[in-house]
Amino acid sequence: MAKFVPRGLGWQPDLPDGRDFTFRHPEVQRLLLDLPEMLDSEQPDLVDLRCDCDTEYFTAVDDQRTLNASSAFAVLSAVEYFERRVAGRTYDGSRLFLYQATRHRIAKAGRDIADSGADLRTTLKVLAQVGVPPEEYWPYSIEAFRSEPSSFLLSLATAPKALRYFRIVDDGCSGQETWRALKSFLAAGFPVLFGFSVPSSLADGPDILFRKAHDAPRGGQSVVAVGYQLNRVGADQDAILIRSSWGKQWGDNGYGWLPASFVCNYLARDFWCLFSEEWLDATELSRPSVVAAAD
Repeated sequence: MAKFVPRGLGWQPDLPDGRDFTFRHPEVQRLLLDLPEMLDSEQPDLVDLRCDCDTEYFTAVDDQRTLNASSAFAVLSAVEYFERRVAGRTYDGSRLFLYQATRHRIAKAGRDIADSGADLRTTLKVLAQVGVPPEEYWPYSIEAFRSEPSSFLLSLATAPKALRYFRIVDDGCSGQETWRALKSFLAAGFPVLFGFSVPSSLADGPDILFRKAHDAPRGGQSVVAVGYQLNRVGADQDAILIRSSWGKQWGDNGYGWLPASFVCNYLARDFWCLFSEEWLDATELSRPSVVAAAD
């Protein structure tokens, strides 16, 4: 396999914030507890949220190209999943608009406004508070990055109804606890957003290597976890199925496998879920086992 050098990255780690919700927050737990319970013992060894029979829950993986816009791509991919799977609607929100609006929000906090990526928390907050217009009105374009969206585009921006977002683990949780929570949300039908340190050994094939003592970081990338496989490359060698924003030329048409060791060794972090009340369909989703355990 040939080495793969991403043209764009973009994950910036979240700064600590005591206001973050987790699944234990009463607002979140009240809604999740309405879903049918899934126990740890019911979790399968393999989960793949990309499709069910002949129904695809995601469109083809797009290419962020040279912009560091991966957080916007990841967040809107998660929205697309719920819209297609639960609501039965097509969804194509403007990635460029969300990235630009997030950068402006970051600039107000006194941080760099250049094309330096974004954290997932701020990206989710902007989606909930500002929304995005349809992609057709503000298509993804490197050249348009420096252009300001018009007032007309702002008037078209909408957000999923009553959108909520939350961390799947509390601050200070161990890597093993995070891995358990991640599996439980994926098994229950919830994709999970997170960022990871991209290793210098990244190749164009779908299997990312864990070589803690040998790899240098290329930067951070936001992705969507859309599944997992236990013992993928051997006993206790589990892996997470991720959706990238590097286009179909990387991995398996833009999807790849990240070793769970990245989670357990804190090379992947900032694990977020999002949902709208209208997406919480008991025929499509289950209550993650960690939520049941916290009840």
